[in-house]
Amino acid sequence: MGASGPGAAGTLVCKIELDKKGGITVQVENGDDQITQTIVMDGTSITITVKGQQETSTIVQKQDSIVVTVKDLTFDTDTITMKSKGVSKWTSQDTFTVESTKDMTLKTSAKLTQTATSDAKLSSSANVNIEATSKLAMKGNMGAEMVTSGGEAKVDGVTLKLAGKSQAEMSGAMTKVSGTGKLDLESSGMANLKGSITSVGGTLVKLG
Repeated sequence: MGASGPGAAGTLVCKIELDKKGGITVQVENGDDQITQTIVMDGTSITITVKGQQETSTIVQKQDSIVVTVKDLTFDTDTITMKSKGVSKWTSQDTFTVESTKDMTLKTSAKLTQTATSDAKLSSSANVNIEATSKLAMKGNMGAEMVTSGGEAKVDGVTLKLAGKSQAEMSGAMTKVSGTGKLDLESSGMANLKGSITSVGGTLVKLG
């Protein structure tokens, strides 16, 4: 079963085919733009195809799935809600961007893993807080650096341990080491205490 209009410019050719085995096929041909639109309902799936001179897009809907194949896909809506009872996976073979003009929350009730095969950067124009209710570990195989351009850099804990496998160095325009209890300075090798003016004082001072 088919119908078509006269061959004047801008005329579409429309066809409808009914088949007891093949189902229903609806087709619209735009000869001027060389675009063909086809809808096929075969009793198992609904396939919508738009074929042009350079690209083809398809939507295939079955009882348990919908597959969209297209060069460019855009959703323009006020709200979007997506729920998955099983595994959810997003894969991009090019740049992947997630952006919000207001607050953004990334939350999981289980383990969170973030990896990068190149540089990774976390930055904020305001404060950045990293907190763990259990152990917090930060490691750099080629080096680790913590720098502040102003204010105070502070490391605070119940016990504090600084160790270097080859060398440890602490320097500053004014450097102070103090303890409210006992203070030990000890070396298994040579120990040097040197300054243009060196002062050693206390209620009881023992040298040697």
